[in-house]
Amino acid sequence: MSNNSNSKKLIGFGTLIIILIFLIIAAPKLGISLKREIIIINRNANTSTINLGNIGSLLPFQIKDKDRVNFLFLGIPGQSNPAPKLTDTILIVNSTTKAENPVGISIPRDLLVKYPSANWQTKINALYREGGIETIKTVISEIIGLESNYYLVLDLEGVKKLIDKLDGIDIDVEEDIYDSAFPAQYNSYETFSLKKGLQHLDGETALKYIRTRNQPQGDFSRIKRQQQVIGALKNKILSLNFFWNFPKILGLWRILEQNSSTNIGLIDIKYAWNLIKKANLDEIKFNTIAPPLVISSTATLGGEIASVLIPKLGLNNYSEIREYINQLINNP
Repeated sequence: MSNNSNSKKLIGFGTLIIILIFLIIAAPKLGISLKREIIIINRNANTSTINLGNIGSLLPFQIKDKDRVNFLFLGIPGQSNPAPKLTDTILIVNSTTKAENPVGISIPRDLLVKYPSANWQTKINALYREGGIETIKTVISEIIGLESNYYLVLDLEGVKKLIDKLDGIDIDVEEDIYDSAFPAQYNSYETFSLKKGLQHLDGETALKYIRTRNQPQGDFSRIKRQQQVIGALKNKILSLNFFWNFPKILGLWRILEQNSSTNIGLIDIKYAWNLIKKANLDEIKFNTIAPPLVISSTATLGGEIASVLIPKLGLNNYSEIREYINQLINNP
């Protein structure tokens, strides 16, 4: 799925825990290795060293000289969508290497950006499709002033499967939703509606919930719903007992393996598990690059007039956005 031939599948329960809220973080590639690890744990319950041997440089060891680390999460619609590689979700999570003070930052997909080393512009959600992971990483670094140390690309069809594997999630819908023009197959439309209040959503309904844009705040309402679903997934996954729910956890890993790509290598499972236990995931603060940092505008894209967002200070001027993000990170 990835445009980066060197990308690896997720391996290790907890690699991205802080950043991607645990939903997309857990996915050992090799079931045999994981099974062997559990045998080690059972036979040496009192030991303080549980590992799979020398498995290479991993988070956070390869960035141990840095106080904070950045993860980039991209959500794409998948092959069932007419535009399968547009990044509907763009989320950066910044955290200390000890899982302290995590900050989530969502970038609106309609932000107009300059394509690297070219004289044309496009919406940021088209960069992954047009130039691959390195292209969108480069532009995001320009916008936020931070390097993306790690990335994860997740097919949103995988999110649907994750939610169904977890028997659904509970969402407090803040207002009635009625979208008579929700995109359907074969360039058609269907009606999607959801009542205000606590709702139990299956995977398909949750996916529609995070994708509908027919709300007063448009894309910004959609971003807020994305963050809400991520939080609900995180809570559901954290409620699982690693041993009693092991078959279900294995199923989650397999879904992630089939629907994601990343540049994250193997990690020491015991270290990752300890990191998870130390982290207070409820402290993750979600933020969005939204007005007044950006303003609405129009641009000609593909020969058609499109609604876009640009920085308030002017096209490609990200100084105010960088200052905002710097304050979020340094003044938790």
